Amino acid sequence: MNKHGFTLIELLATILILALLMLVAVPNVMSTIDKNKRDTYVEDAKRMITLAEYKVRSDTNIELPTSGNCIVVPLGSLDLSDFNEGPEGGDYDLVKSYVVIARSGSSYLYYAAIVENFDGETRGIPLTSRDDLNKENARNEVASGSELNIVTPTIGSRLSGYTVTNIIDS
Repeated sequence: MNKHGFTLIELLATILILALLMLVAVPNVMSTIDKNKRDTYVEDAKRMITLAEYKVRSDTNIELPTSGNCIVVPLGSLDLSDFNEGPEGGDYDLVKSYVVIARSGSSYLYYAAIVENFDGETRGIPLTSRDDLNKENARNEVASGSELNIVTPTIGSRLSGYTVTNIIDS
């Protein structure tokens, strides 16, 4: 007898195998996508620090902080040509995303906070030092919503134990 097709059992076995493959593959793909998004936040925060450092060093009108003090450079005052959009497809908050340049003794310390607004939600990195951003597990710093806890700095406020003496506005 000539058979020209698959039996119901063969089709069910094929569907079952495909379903099992999807059960394993989809979570792994989603996890990889999330890790890549977290890495993008870290890289963007590092890029912000580099841009702020360049701005402060190239603009002689900006006074560098004295020991125990810091200056704040909001994202809105930096060259945004490198920032197309955030990893979630939203826009970075130009006020709540900023770099803090602090002076400790004879060295400068750099911190960055970055916030993306998308679909009514927020995600980003709370105020984190350059050293912590350079660590291998820096993606663990990424937080969402209320966990993000970003404080918009004002002159005289304290950030990371330093007094804000200047906020660069453009």
